[in-house]
Amino acid sequence: MKTSFQLYRRLLGSISPYRKVVLLSVLAMVVAASLEPVLPALLKPLVDESLIAKSQTAQWQVPLFLMLAFLGKGIAEYVASVSSQWIANKAITDLRQQVFRHQMHLPMSVHQAESGGRMLSRILYDIPQVGAALSNAWIIVIRDSLVIIGLTGYLVYTAWELTLLILAIAPVVAWLIRVASKKLRGSNREMQETTGRMTGAVEETLAGVREIKLFGTHDHEDRRFSTIAERLRQQTMRTVRVSSANVPLVQVLAAAAVSAVIWTASTLSAQDKLTPGEFVAFVTAMSMLFEPIRRLTNINAVIQRGLAGAQSIFDLLDTLPEPDTLDEDPERPPATGALRFDRVCFRYPDQAAWAVEDFSLDIAPGETVALVGASGSGKSTLVNLIARFFEPQQGRILLDGATLCSLPLPWLRGQLGWVGQQVVLFDDTIAANIAYGRHDVDEQEIIRAARAAHAWEFIEKLPEGLATRVGQNGSQLSGGQRQRIAIARAFLKDAPVLLLDEATSALDNESERAVKDALDELRQNRTVLVIAHRLSTIQDADRIVVMEHGRILEIGSHADLIQRGGAYRQLLESAGNNMHGGRGTDTHLPTT
Repeated sequence: MKTSFQLYRRLLGSISPYRKVVLLSVLAMVVAASLEPVLPALLKPLVDESLIAKSQTAQWQVPLFLMLAFLGKGIAEYVASVSSQWIANKAITDLRQQVFRHQMHLPMSVHQAESGGRMLSRILYDIPQVGAALSNAWIIVIRDSLVIIGLTGYLVYTAWELTLLILAIAPVVAWLIRVASKKLRGSNREMQETTGRMTGAVEETLAGVREIKLFGTHDHEDRRFSTIAERLRQQTMRTVRVSSANVPLVQVLAAAAVSAVIWTASTLSAQDKLTPGEFVAFVTAMSMLFEPIRRLTNINAVIQRGLAGAQSIFDLLDTLPEPDTLDEDPERPPATGALRFDRVCFRYPDQAAWAVEDFSLDIAPGETVALVGASGSGKSTLVNLIARFFEPQQGRILLDGATLCSLPLPWLRGQLGWVGQQVVLFDDTIAANIAYGRHDVDEQEIIRAARAAHAWEFIEKLPEGLATRVGQNGSQLSGGQRQRIAIARAFLKDAPVLLLDEATSALDNESERAVKDALDELRQNRTVLVIAHRLSTIQDADRIVVMEHGRILEIGSHADLIQRGGAYRQLLESAGNNMHGGRGTDTHLPTT
């Protein structure tokens, strides 16, 4: 764990691009702090010269200087506050952008290991805590520290003996703040984790509201949320108790020191060793120390929350992004689509069994290969490995003779068209979703892709056509419509390698036949890897690969595998299908 100093120093590095404004803010704080001791300093001539000695000059000079001092102090504090907030908000915006950008480049294993709620809470919860530590806390720490130094210097100048009594409590106060800091930082880390779980619970509940209603699990979800909310309340109250106890303890110690100072000062004044003006000025300066000390004590909780947030953010930013290769050939031609799996082995983190084991397969350019098998046989894992969402622990995957790890990620993924079982659409127009990732296409190209995917037949009937917004994750469209939008996106990308992971699962028979005809056309001169359970989707593949527990059981065409009477035929028979060809396009192979 990094120390508070290391974290804050790195945090302050985020404001280094704005060093000119930082300098202006610090100068304004110095001016404001230097004018703070002016009030007690003016009280001495006010009492000794104006009130006691009846000096005519002092009677107008003291109020004038006092007004000028407060005017200068007010202007300086305004400049310091506005400039500090500007710096903090710029730094917060930069951090948000940096975290958002970095999260998108993290390996899939990191995304799977950490809940989406925790990643979301970093931006919504952790960064605002850091912002508070960079804005108000930064102002208070610098300004009030300077004020305390200035007032303490004035006290030493006025009566150093009395000042020693006040400074006697400093070690005790420092020890209290240090103990409180450790407790507050630990509690705030726990609060961040709980806030992430709460965010994730809310996301899951909102996403699964249909299931909650259908299964009648309102009370269960309510209890689950209540448990998390109660844990967060307890952790928050633990922080409140520590923070609240710290302030009065410091104040009691300060009051004890002040009482001793007042008694000693009264004695010195009675012995004519301290003039009335000096006595009033000293007591006023001493009382003015209370407020900055109280603010510094209170701000400790804000700083610890900010440091806990900073540690979480920096831990994420220190996580290495996906490994990539520099593109030495920016004019690299498109791939031909030759794929080769060379004894590939892969297991997911914290899993003992291999998801893919000793998998070897050569796929020629333009060939269509279908992967079939029960759930958990490794079909989708192979697609994820081709896209380099994960890296195999053993073996190699090659595209056009080059290992995938040697190819630049942007270029590699630019060669892949992908349509998955779970369609992801963005809250934008239909046109923007079809052209997602392509900024160089016109409306006619989008329409051609929509027609090819048989999506145009419903798009043209919408009041706003391509300009229709689809809602969050396509909530304004049916499942089949979402699927066809995703397929149109793959058509428009026109990649040499096409990955179809249950791409027609949400389509009815009529739509599936239409899309199948379009896919037959798209397959020309393209390498296609199909994962599907519908017989109609796979029986026309050049080869069918039957998998079990990450291994290949058999390979061949539909007719060949039927003739062999092996695992493929058993899959068809267990699905109740005619083993000699099956005309029913809605026949599903078993998945369990």
